[in-house]
This record gives sequence, C-alpha cells and structure tokens, in this order.
Amino acid sequence: MNKLVSRAAVWGLLLAAVLAIPAAVTGQALPPVRRFVNNLDVRCYQIPNQPPLGLPLHLDHLNPVFVSGGVPPEDVVLQEPQSLCVPVQKNNNLVPPDTLPFIQFVDWKCYGISGPPLDLPLHLDHLNPVTARMFGPSDDVVVREPQQLCVPVAKNDKTPPPEVLRLIQWLDVKCYRVDAKQPVGGNIQLTHLNPLLAGRPAEPATFVGPTAIQLCVPVAKNQAYPPPDVLRHVQYSDVLCYELKGYPLDINLKLTHLNPVLVNMGLPPEFVYVGESQKLCVPVAKNGNFPPGTP
Repeated sequence: MNKLVSRAAVWGLLLAAVLAIPAAVTGQALPPVRRFVNNLDVRCYQIPNQPPLGLPLHLDHLNPVFVSGGVPPEDVVLQEPQSLCVPVQKNNNLVPPDTLPFIQFVDWKCYGISGPPLDLPLHLDHLNPVTARMFGPSDDVVVREPQQLCVPVAKNDKTPPPEVLRLIQWLDVKCYRVDAKQPVGGNIQLTHLNPLLAGRPAEPATFVGPTAIQLCVPVAKNQAYPPPDVLRHVQYSDVLCYELKGYPLDINLKLTHLNPVLVNMGLPPEFVYVGESQKLCVPVAKNGNFPPGTP
C-alpha cells in the first residue's frame, strides 16, 4: 500500500505540473481541453469472428481521480477484437469548429481483456448537454471488472493530419463493467463524423436499459506517456457507455494502429467486418473532478 501511495503522490505532482503547461508552448493547435472532452461521443459496433491477439501489456491509469486514489496498474493480455467505436454527433448538438478536426478522427478498436474487479464507487457528471438532458446530470456507479482495452486506429489508410495525430494516437481507454443507478431509455439521432462515414444520413437509435453498462478510463501502455500538452486532454477522456440498438454499420474496413507502443511492436493492419450496433459512449467527469477550462 505504501508503494501505491507513493506512486499516487508522485503522479499527483506530475499531473498538477502538466496542467500548468499551456498548449501554446508546443506550437500545436490543440482544441481547449474541456471543449474536446465534452464532445467525445463514440458509437460502437460489433467486430465478429476475430482471433485473439494474445498480446501482453502493462497499463497505468492517467485520470487524476484514479491516480490520486492509488488505483494500481495492471498487466493484461489483449484477446480478440470485439468492437469498433467511431465518433458521432448527438441530435443537433454541433461540435465546435476548433474541436471537430480532432473529434472526427477518434476511432477506437476495442479488444477483450480480463482482470480483478475494482469494486470502486464513483459519482459521475455528464459533460455533454444532450445526455445530461436525457438521463439527468449525474449517475452513481460501482466500477467492477475490466472488459476491454480500446486503442486508436485509422480506417482504410485515412491517417489523421499530423497535428491531429499527435493527440489522437495517445487516446487509449480501459473499459470496466459498471453497476449504475440512473435508469435509461429513449431514442436519439446520431450523425457520423469520421470523414469515411460522414456522408451517411443521420440515423435513429434506441437506448436499451435499464442502466449504463461500462465506464472507460484513460490509460498509458507499457509506461509510454503522452507529451505534457497532450496529456492534458487524454487524462480526462472518460466515457460512460450505454447499450444501443440501431442500424448496423455493415462495412468491411482495414484498421491500422496509431498508438506508438503498438506501432513500434510492428502489429500489422487488420481487415474486419463491422456489423451490429452495440453501445454509445458519452463523456463524464468523475467525483467532481472536471476537465480544465470552460465548456
């Protein structure tokens, strides 16, 4: 426990220092942190019939709530690809112009993982106004066992521009099953944002309750961490996921890894069929710890 406390103390000091570093120091035109996170909505579809990867990875938490709480790192093994998550716009809630170039390239390929439960209670506040209006401003959950690791990918060789890639390539999240309290249900209209899918018309979809099913939280792989100005965005990229029924994506795609850890391992592209709608994941803040900046 002393080691965990020491690790948490060191990380707490590091993250505090990072928050004091303005993005302009690097010369990169990153969007405001809060505005980026508030619009981090992704819709996930099933990837069926894929073999397990069998790749061991070491994962460290990045969100300040988990870091300061001493949530330990974990060693996992990536199993079969299960989902592809792609960026969407909810109803008529437009993504701001300075944020859309980044959000539209948030594509996650999610692999199955397993591990012990955290059994950690959390209070979550919705950051996106559409979800807050539908389900109420907050929810209380208990975080259980890990189920997936979602990593950034490019679709059909459409690599993001360099300034966008610099942020997106570090956006890894670890998804845990949750027991939630706030009941959900109802319909929503979703519009694809990724350039490869943006030509599709808006689609109706239906939330399937009774409650949220997963919480995905930012992690670093094999002790490789984002640059300080990028970490400001990544460390608050928490999303709460709901089961969602709707039209299948029904498309064959080539998926190429973007995260430097997996790229340096030489993992090849994979050709997958992306089918049925699975879930919608929306941005949240944990225990009153909101991303810096104004919405």
